Amino acid sequence: MPVADPSLPLEGNGSALQPAPHSARASLPNSTDATQSSSTSPSSTSMPTKRQILKQVALSPLSLLSLLPIPSPQRLLLHTLSLGPVPRHIAFVMDGNRRWARTSHHTIQQGHLTGFATLKSVLEVCLNLDGLDTVTVYAFAIDNFRRSESEVSALMEIAKTRLIELAGHGELIARYSVRVRIAGRKELLPPDVREAVERVENMTKDNTKATLNICMPYASRDEMTGAARTCLDRKLRDVERAAVAAKAQQIASDKRDADSQQQQQQHPSSLSSSSPPPLENVLDNIDFSITPQDLSQNMQLSHSPPLDILVRTSGVSRLSDFMLWQCTESTHMHFVDKFWPQFGLLDMVPIILDWQRHQWSLALRKSCGWE
Repeated sequence: MPVADPSLPLEGNGSALQPAPHSARASLPNSTDATQSSSTSPSSTSMPTKRQILKQVALSPLSLLSLLPIPSPQRLLLHTLSLGPVPRHIAFVMDGNRRWARTSHHTIQQGHLTGFATLKSVLEVCLNLDGLDTVTVYAFAIDNFRRSESEVSALMEIAKTRLIELAGHGELIARYSVRVRIAGRKELLPPDVREAVERVENMTKDNTKATLNICMPYASRDEMTGAARTCLDRKLRDVERAAVAAKAQQIASDKRDADSQQQQQQHPSSLSSSSPPPLENVLDNIDFSITPQDLSQNMQLSHSPPLDILVRTSGVSRLSDFMLWQCTESTHMHFVDKFWPQFGLLDMVPIILDWQRHQWSLALRKSCGWE
């Protein structure tokens, strides 16, 4: 049996109602009744409703089933996968658009456009897995600004137009209630692209069923450096607040000492007030350490669940400065020997099955007390 093209949208195939065989049909009104009905009912020329059709067709199980939409093979496959454990967070390094364009004799821009179409297809596959609620994609690295000016301009134009298209009314993002978040150095983007980014994030901020993280322009080391800088800034603000508080206490103490000295001169038997602790002692009470948890909480992707699966296409076995902090011993990494525009549902299935097999293995080992 031919396999459906995984790049096609996952739309269910509607099935038109077929008339039952002559022997199974219910008796229809005679011509006289029909004539009388047409003369008394002003709406007799309108299309029959489903209820009217059911009255005229024998209600056999087969005829009832014919009223239901027939799910596509893709949906059946994804539903079957959803019966097992499903990862919550999958990330993609969408690599190979340019090489695919060269081998297919297309322009580089056409390669990137085809890569965006693949993103929509793969995203819909992920959103049809019950339980998967976060998808992260590596769309543009900070180092990509070193490419030719024409290619960077083309990529920025594609990003601007396709982001708005992706979040448009009736499109994929709206249908699946997906919130779009942009992670990276947004200040490096051209003003019109930044405006499109802000528009998309505002358009989708109330969507709650899933999240699409688009990393552009992004580098994991830059993200970690920014998180460390944020942690340090917070510690410095704590120091400033402590210094201001200590200074205020010192001023109040000096005033009390002056008042006390004046009282002592008037009443020598009175006791002097105690001095506040020096600033050095106040700073000793501040925790200047930065923990891994502090860094995790200040990452740009801190709102996302732990990364379950990372997929990179084009057969290259490296991370290229992508989600280095989020990749742990629990993250499954798959390096697929296909260019990103060629990636689809049939490539996703073995990746999900491998992750499920590992989860079942862990559950079995725990139930047997082997861990």
